[in-house]
Amino acid sequence: MLLLWTVRWHFMIQIDLATKLTVDANPVGLGAVLAQTQENGQDRCIAYASRSLTPVEARYSKTEKEALAAVWGCERFHLYLVGTQFDLITDHKPLEVIYSPKSKPPLRIERWLLRLQQYKFNIKYRPGSSNPADVLSRQPLFTNYKSSTIAEKYVNFIQSHSVPKSLTLDEIRIATLNDPELQRVTSAVKEDRWNKTDSCLSPYRNQHEQLTVSECGVILRNSQIVIPKSLRSRVLSIAHEGHQGIVKTKMLVRSKVWWPGIDKQVEQMVKECVPCQAAVHQSPKCQPPLNMTKLPPHPWHTLNADFCGPFPNGEKLLVVIDAYSRYPEVEVMQSTTTTVVISKLQRIFARHGYPEELITDNGPPFNGWPQANGEAERFMKTVTKAIRTAHSEGKRWQSELDLFLLNYRSTPHSTTHLSPAELLFNRSIRNKLPSFLSLQHNDGPVEHHVV
Repeated sequence: MLLLWTVRWHFMIQIDLATKLTVDANPVGLGAVLAQTQENGQDRCIAYASRSLTPVEARYSKTEKEALAAVWGCERFHLYLVGTQFDLITDHKPLEVIYSPKSKPPLRIERWLLRLQQYKFNIKYRPGSSNPADVLSRQPLFTNYKSSTIAEKYVNFIQSHSVPKSLTLDEIRIATLNDPELQRVTSAVKEDRWNKTDSCLSPYRNQHEQLTVSECGVILRNSQIVIPKSLRSRVLSIAHEGHQGIVKTKMLVRSKVWWPGIDKQVEQMVKECVPCQAAVHQSPKCQPPLNMTKLPPHPWHTLNADFCGPFPNGEKLLVVIDAYSRYPEVEVMQSTTTTVVISKLQRIFARHGYPEELITDNGPPFNGWPQANGEAERFMKTVTKAIRTAHSEGKRWQSELDLFLLNYRSTPHSTTHLSPAELLFNRSIRNKLPSFLSLQHNDGPVEHHVV
């Protein structure tokens, strides 16, 4: 038995193997062991984890420490457990009742239960004598929490200041001049001579009627800037800030830039994004039929409002969406009392004016209409995914929410084919992606070389 638990194995996701998370708590630390049951019935260890308790956590009761071990173990192995059915094994019998649907735990444990709602697990009791996590909790890895907090802030600072910056037209111009493939495209457009034997020109030859060259040497496809190879990965990273899905990211990229094979590269990038896959929401198979609503006559005529959350820190989001333009306004809420909600709504109305109609559900503090609020609730799934990805990356979700809203508001909607900001303000808002309008402003009229 000791040999089996001291040799670590690879985590198998292709094979339907039972996953087990064993946790334990002691007066000095927490321990967790992630394992999988093999086809021969033996449990194979995947990973170990332990940490010491903070001075505050050391004063918790025995039950609170065991409950904390369960929460910490799940979040420690989040990427392995999210979206997977697993057994949560503990040697503390009361947790079977506390983590049951009908329990009414103390407020601290109730907040921890909210953090566990994203996991699918069955909690099981196992005596301490057969608990492999017991030794980890008795001899945990010492953690200097003061230095770890400083290190975490430093890492987050470096990460936040290492995000891709917006591209300048001068960078695109220089990269285009240094790109041999685009230089051949430039010559072909200016001379209107396309060599059919040149394989590099084949993807562009099919689009030659839409290609133009500006005076500074930047190539355009209609109103889309053709990006050189050296800048394409950077453009994709900028477009995927906020972690929108494949369709939204495609529409955002194609509204500003283009290059051959851009759709496939966007699909591959989103599918390989680990935070996106970890935060994906599995919709239920059986859903009620949608009720079609009439389109309002003009922007900011009809608004849909709802709450999103609560999140692990207890905060909620007040989401207000314009039914005509799909433009979202989001306010972070510490409390959902009537006074606070009215104050947040007045702040939104001070920016855009009062609507003709405000549609909400029947939940407090709203006294709304008993009808579906699908527009707001659909946006909830999207914004919740953005917050989950920020949490899985260890970023401050309030800051990432602003990046997500910028990209969402500037992305053409699949229904209207225009961005929410353009429909509401009658103008496009600027994001980090280069645009044709900026090229016109900096370069003057675009010189067309297409015959």
